[in-house]
Amino acid sequence: MSDPDPFTPHFRAINSGGKRRGFRLEGVFWTALEAVTRRDGLSVADYVARLSEHKTGESGLSSYLRASIMHRVLEQHDRLSHRIDSFSSRSIVAACPVPAFIISVDKKILFQNSGFLMYLQTRFSGLDNIEALSNLKLTLETPLVDLIEDMRRDSTRPKSTGFTIGYGERRMRGRLNMALAPDMDDPPAAIAFVSGPS
Repeated sequence: MSDPDPFTPHFRAINSGGKRRGFRLEGVFWTALEAVTRRDGLSVADYVARLSEHKTGESGLSSYLRASIMHRVLEQHDRLSHRIDSFSSRSIVAACPVPAFIISVDKKILFQNSGFLMYLQTRFSGLDNIEALSNLKLTLETPLVDLIEDMRRDSTRPKSTGFTIGYGERRMRGRLNMALAPDMDDPPAAIAFVSGPS
């Protein structure tokens, strides 16, 4: 049972270790405590009993409980941050076996894999270095801002759109499958995978 207001303290009595203990914690701590104990497969009462057995220092059990909850939340945050860093959008694109790139909401190509460079070089003569990419003109059939909003609403499947790339006087059309770049929010970006010709 979670408090709807995360900042409002409220009292709960817990029977743990044969004792009835009362705690007045903010709603956010009760919510986090329930998540921590559920993850550990413990009841809140068992968690409090264990804390009470191992408590050290001068602070009361309520303070120790708050610190314990915060410590666990920070540990989980660190693990998730490490996993996100390990699977960054750049590493996903670099490892992708098909031509792929990261594109920001303002339609700047932020990163591309070697497959995308080779894909372009086989279709456009004179595109022999990364600097030449700045002369590409990329147009999407669906505005990228709309695609990103759609992906935010439903991230369970990729979005698809047609594209046109222009280089000098030449044009090439094709299809992209797109997914949100999980580690890029400001500005938002998408990972685009070339899925075939238009």
